[in-house]
Amino acid sequence: MKAGLAMAGSTKKRFLELFENNSGNFAIMAALSVPLVFIAASLAVDTTNAMSMKTRLQNAVDSAALATSTRLAQEEGLGLDDAKAFAVTFLQGQIDEDMSAFTDLSIKPTINITALEDNGIKVWRVAISSVGTQTLTPMARLMGRESVSVDVFGQSESASGKTQGAFSMALVLDRSGSMGWDLDGQRKIDVLKAAVGGLLDQIEAADPSHNYVRIGAASYSTYMTGSQKLHWRPSKTRDFVNALPASGGTDSTEAFGWAYTSVTAAKEARQHERKNQQEPQRFIVFMTDGDNNYNSADSSTRILCDEAKNDGVEIYSVAFAAPSGGKKLLSYCASSSAHFFDAQSSADLIAAFKSIGEKTSQVASRLTH
Repeated sequence: MKAGLAMAGSTKKRFLELFENNSGNFAIMAALSVPLVFIAASLAVDTTNAMSMKTRLQNAVDSAALATSTRLAQEEGLGLDDAKAFAVTFLQGQIDEDMSAFTDLSIKPTINITALEDNGIKVWRVAISSVGTQTLTPMARLMGRESVSVDVFGQSESASGKTQGAFSMALVLDRSGSMGWDLDGQRKIDVLKAAVGGLLDQIEAADPSHNYVRIGAASYSTYMTGSQKLHWRPSKTRDFVNALPASGGTDSTEAFGWAYTSVTAAKEARQHERKNQQEPQRFIVFMTDGDNNYNSADSSTRILCDEAKNDGVEIYSVAFAAPSGGKKLLSYCASSSAHFFDAQSSADLIAAFKSIGEKTSQVASRLTH
């Protein structure tokens, strides 16, 4: 009897020791959970990529619809087939900028163009729908899914005749030493040049005849380092920006003051009066990647921003991977929260300038969806 009890006690003890052995249990749990962790991470990456693809593709479709409707309104005799070919080419050009961010990205656009009448004025409606597809991560493909697709739709209307809007725009661009630093594998100054190029492309598309838009730019570091006066041809501003180096400190006051004076000058209004008989809207695009070196520079820039807004100037501002001080200044100067862009990456900066180009070009055309 005692031997039986001893054996039962020994067996119970061994079971308890087995359950209390955490190392073995951990190894088993780890072996089971590691694949689940990899699967979850892979799905998270695919979901993020799909959302990013949808956002970028939507921006591209909107841009192409806007550019195409504007061109139809401004170029009499442009055939529908040529307009559709232009839309496809423009859309592909927008997407080409994003190809490197996705795996095997492909698009299938459908373009519909309609001519309408609005109080005797011919209105061109351009609707573009597109499916974007990209290859999924290897883990997702092992689970049986090869790709993911998203659908987007954009529509724009532009009217023929004397409905074109006129505007003057001044860029205020930071070219301080920190703009020479690398971000996402590129120098920030080079990303800025590409971003400004995208904005200028939008303006060129909205005003191919160079009759309604005047644009210029000023750069600054420790002080204002140069400027390109407002001009009918965006190519002059493009050349000025593409030649910018990166060096020095940061003080935005003088450059912003130049922009404010330039867009509100009486002679600027006269330029439009002679060319298009319109009172221009006035825009400033203010960009920085850092803090001003002195508090006094923040104060003086804020005063100028207040004066500009009180004079009816619309201010867009873009903080490019900027610290809190720079963000606060630019957020204050922006005409509204929708006019302020907090660009944390190179892609964000390019998207911000593209968005500004779209919004300002809507002075001439309007997105209807």
